[in-house]
Amino acid sequence: MTEDKILWTAQYVEGDLDEAQRLEFENFLTEDEELKQYLADYYDIHSSLEMELAVDSQRSALVDTLQTLNIQHFTAEQPKVVKLSSYLRWVSGVAAVLVIGMFIWAPWKGNLYEQFSTAPQMNVAERGAEVSDLDKAAALFNAHKYHEAKIALAKLKSADPENAMVAYFYGVSLIETNEAAKGRLLLEDLFKGKSVYKYDAAYAVAMSYLKEDKKADTKFWLEKIPDGAVQYEKAQVLLKKL
Repeated sequence: MTEDKILWTAQYVEGDLDEAQRLEFENFLTEDEELKQYLADYYDIHSSLEMELAVDSQRSALVDTLQTLNIQHFTAEQPKVVKLSSYLRWVSGVAAVLVIGMFIWAPWKGNLYEQFSTAPQMNVAERGAEVSDLDKAAALFNAHKYHEAKIALAKLKSADPENAMVAYFYGVSLIETNEAAKGRLLLEDLFKGKSVYKYDAAYAVAMSYLKEDKKADTKFWLEKIPDGAVQYEKAQVLLKKL
């Protein structure tokens, strides 16, 4: 769960894990992209915030204050209350602020991506009774089985490099399976062309940056989508939220 990973990350950075726990964290880190992002975020915020706080004079007062607080954040289903007092006994004032910030920020970050990242259905024109490889790839993609769809679409892309539809859905599948850099290369090439997927590709690139919480890059690509494009209205709403 999100809160478990955030607290685990904080404990790792603050040196509160024993040797076995530290090794377990580092083992998970090699495979868990979300955990990697939390660690990068924590280090980034930590280095900035630590410079702003006079730790020696403010730490005790800050921890005392934070221990009286609960944080309420919201999911799509229902409000969730996280009680912090049991966690904050081990962290410095700086770490406590970071944990609170990540609790509040992480759910909304995820929700914003989930709200705006919906890809269109992969619709394949009927070709007869026989189910083709393209039909199978489309069924996998539309079922959100992106790992399987990626494999199927890679084969189709290799067989037909100029097929814009295959390139687009392959690029989106790569982004959904945490191969954003590779996916962006495909989608940026589509954007440079004149296919019907030109602006869908631009929107998908924007979503790949939103997933990484890179707001400037997200805005850059959203602003490339012109009035009249299918994704224009959604892009404008998202721009206002960023």
